[in-house]
Amino acid sequence: MKVNLGFGAHNSQDWDRVLAEDFSRPPTTPDWECVQGTLAIADLAEPLGFDGIWMPEHCGTPYGMTPNPIQALSYFAGRTERISLGTFVVVAPWWHPVRLAHQIAYLDIISNGRYDTIGIGRGVSKGEFDAVGVPREESRQRFNETLDILKLAFSGERFSYDGEIFQVPEMSLRPEPRSRDLFSRIYSSSSTAESLEILSRRGMVPLFVGNKPIEDAGREVQQVNIFRKEEGLPPCQPKNVMFMYCTPDALGAARSEEWIWTANRDVTVHYGFADASNFKGVKGYEAYAAREATATAVLASSVTADAKGAPKTPGYHASNLLIGTPDEIYHRIVAAQEACSFSELTIVPQFGTMPYDEALDSTRLFAEEVLPAVHEMAAPLHPAALPENALA
Repeated sequence: MKVNLGFGAHNSQDWDRVLAEDFSRPPTTPDWECVQGTLAIADLAEPLGFDGIWMPEHCGTPYGMTPNPIQALSYFAGRTERISLGTFVVVAPWWHPVRLAHQIAYLDIISNGRYDTIGIGRGVSKGEFDAVGVPREESRQRFNETLDILKLAFSGERFSYDGEIFQVPEMSLRPEPRSRDLFSRIYSSSSTAESLEILSRRGMVPLFVGNKPIEDAGREVQQVNIFRKEEGLPPCQPKNVMFMYCTPDALGAARSEEWIWTANRDVTVHYGFADASNFKGVKGYEAYAAREATATAVLASSVTADAKGAPKTPGYHASNLLIGTPDEIYHRIVAAQEACSFSELTIVPQFGTMPYDEALDSTRLFAEEVLPAVHEMAAPLHPAALPENALA
């Protein structure tokens, strides 16, 4: 099975200053140091034997700071020779589709066809949408029209498009991409049942970014394959993203609790999940408005309160955490693949306030003691993910 490294640059120590709106002073750690720390770990991917590098799209807060993942992957296309490249995800509504098509095609050329996971999503964060001047109410329509235009653009023919939002005059994609199968490389990330059905019926294969218990993701794979069967499509396997800290002993694993807590805090604040008013009345985000604290794009639980109203310590769902000794991590990967039938795994080796030197050591240990065994693992589509095994 292929194993990739996934990255987003986090300046998690800076959230206290941001939440206090204390912008009279700069961050204690400059953002550029966080970005360079992330790039340094990613530089290990090829020499350590990983199969790919993946990047997200985030800007405007200390969380995930990668404003253009295609730009970041272009950097690594020039620094590597073998590994594949992936996005988790390009947020389609923030792009003009023709511009996005050209950027994908150009990365395909300069990487010699190595951009093999074109992960695309429609975005969530109010702050990010506001910053680029795109109404969230339009996100689903923009996403769907973008998929239409990408399919036309990657067909190799001249094309035009007349949609509700985008109008494209007759044109050609120039430069044409090197690869002729780019549209089939598109994977979709969705967090609601409605989006999952819409995308599945369009033939999109899911990309799971740790946003639910792995068993729930497994049930969604079966549901995806039910929709695909109804559309005359063969069953598929998702690609999954999981969060990893590899340590020689159990004492090391205990250090990760703070990093998990801060990572949970980061996404909760960045996306505004703890306040349902961020989503109420926003078309396409009704599922988020219905819950005060929701599963996030990287977490399976958010900040909540106990019966007495006191804050509970937030945390990842255990099934999406690869934290422990090499042996423990290997067995967690085996169990997760059996539950979800993923064909490929991307691990995120740095999150929250985890120091970059800790992430480097963890990545090296995983590469030495876990990666060879996972490379030898089969990654089958298990019977539980097939439509014929659905409960009546």
